Amino acid sequence: MFGYVTVYKPELKVKEYEAYKGIYCTLCKEMGKEYGILSRFLLSYDGAFYVLYKMGIANENVTAEKSRCTFNPCKKCPKITCESDIYKLASTITVVLAYFKLVDNLKDGKGIKKILLYLLLPYFSFLKRKALKKYPDIFTEIEKGMSEQFEIEKDSNASLDKSAHLTAKMLGWLFAYNECENTKQAAYDFGYHLGRVVYFLDAFDDYEKDIKEKTFNPLSSCDNFIETATMSINMSTGVLSQIYEEQNLNKFSPIIENVIYDGLSYRLEQIIKKYRGEKSE
Repeated sequence: MFGYVTVYKPELKVKEYEAYKGIYCTLCKEMGKEYGILSRFLLSYDGAFYVLYKMGIANENVTAEKSRCTFNPCKKCPKITCESDIYKLASTITVVLAYFKLVDNLKDGKGIKKILLYLLLPYFSFLKRKALKKYPDIFTEIEKGMSEQFEIEKDSNASLDKSAHLTAKMLGWLFAYNECENTKQAAYDFGYHLGRVVYFLDAFDDYEKDIKEKTFNPLSSCDNFIETATMSINMSTGVLSQIYEEQNLNKFSPIIENVIYDGLSYRLEQIIKKYRGEKSE
């Protein structure tokens, strides 16, 4: 994922934001435990949301407490734990996606940027090998999805929907991973349409950079990229909202709803303001 799936803090209650921070901080600790302290720099809000949703749909029993922060031992951070291996799973997905993001950037990189990325490759390859041992099926599915995505993006005329489908399909599979038969399809549908929203947001956000660097962007053939992107994102968010409402999640629902209804729209507004030359909040 790309860093777009996050809360809109002004609309969260204090206790809800504390719970969100607790999941984020616990995931940070788990990444350090599973992949080493440096892997914590790969932590993203997307990973925290993945844990939130998976706990919510499984109705996990959770325990809340305070613990010391590794990077700031004087500070006590909230910690939310559960009996399942969801944090271990989210840690693996995070490092595998980071590895393939590096590989993707290497393909597009030039000059000093490409040299710096090559210097990082041995470390990311180390993370890849560890992830492959822990969750070979996760690694294989992401590798397959990214490979198919690379092939699609070789076609400069690929449609917006066709370009988004493969990323959406991969996220659908990841959200449905380890779910029981009663929740598997619902989790897949949620992940699929979230994947569409994230893909469109990323394409919209990177439009000018991609055009300048002459790299693939599915919006490049659109007459009005702002209008097309906005419409696609709003339509996909609407479908995502409908799917979520049908699932009747109870645990962490205020935080999940904040991300869907407020967080995603806020990110869209910030991108639109960027292109219109307006000051972001």
